[in-house]
Amino acid sequence: MFSFESITNKPRRSAAERRADAAAWMRGDHGPSGYTYGVSKLVTGLMVVGGLLYMPTGGWGLIICLVVAIMALIGRRMLEHQAIGDFSDMHEAREQFTRTGNREYLAFIIARGEQMLSDNKALRPASKAEISELLTWAHAKTN
Repeated sequence: MFSFESITNKPRRSAAERRADAAAWMRGDHGPSGYTYGVSKLVTGLMVVGGLLYMPTGGWGLIICLVVAIMALIGRRMLEHQAIGDFSDMHEAREQFTRTGNREYLAFIIARGEQMLSDNKALRPASKAEISELLTWAHAKTN
């Protein structure tokens, strides 16, 4: 007899779990999250608006919406790559401090973490919490 468990070695999920996943998908909280918020809802909205503006504007409304959507995607990609690099640098500084005891690494973590919190408004709450943990750790080590 065929069963889902025989293929995946995982038990079938309950209806409540599937409903919770569907609700998360509707909110846009599905898939890999990354450090910054996604722009999928904005891009989808721009595509709808572009479709509605296609006939009245002779196609120019659609082109403008597509350009703005591409700019949003590129901007999110740039912010995500910057955040990935910054988190990598801060975690490396933490490891180097524990290895060498050089206090300049703590100053770097504090300066970079505070700058990220003040400059990057697209950070997800989990990313902000991770920065706060790094800042708390660095402040505790400076004292």
